[in-house]
Amino acid sequence: MTATPLGRDFRLLWSAAVSSRFGDALRTPALALLAATLTRDPRAVAVVTVAGQLPPLLLGLLGGVYADRWDRRRTMALVDALRAAVVAALAVAVAVDRAGVPALVATAFLLAALGVLFDAASFALLPALVPASAMHLVRATGRTTPARRR
Repeated sequence: MTATPLGRDFRLLWSAAVSSRFGDALRTPALALLAATLTRDPRAVAVVTVAGQLPPLLLGLLGGVYADRWDRRRTMALVDALRAAVVAALAVAVAVDRAGVPALVATAFLLAALGVLFDAASFALLPALVPASAMHLVRATGRTTPARRR
């Protein structure tokens, strides 16, 4: 039994989602380690980490609302451009020795909030990209939904 391919557009969406999630996975420990180099206060490091975890809880539903109302491809491109700008601004702040814990908290929160919007747009775009079969949509959703350990 061979599976019908999901198509070029799905492969492009999948690769964008995987690279985005890879960056998201590196963000939390990188910002925590940067905070640990700036301060020895464990509470400050914890605040940076928590700031990166709050947006899905606080903005998850709102991200879905806007992902449904806006053009999804454009939203994903704009969100990743904004995330690149936030990371570049943080890199400049670190290079000129102006990065502090408040900047890291803001960066963690912004990157996670933008990630919520990217993921919502990505999931909303999926049905338009795969062939019009329920099995194709199930397979595509299974491939793009991150496995979570509990």
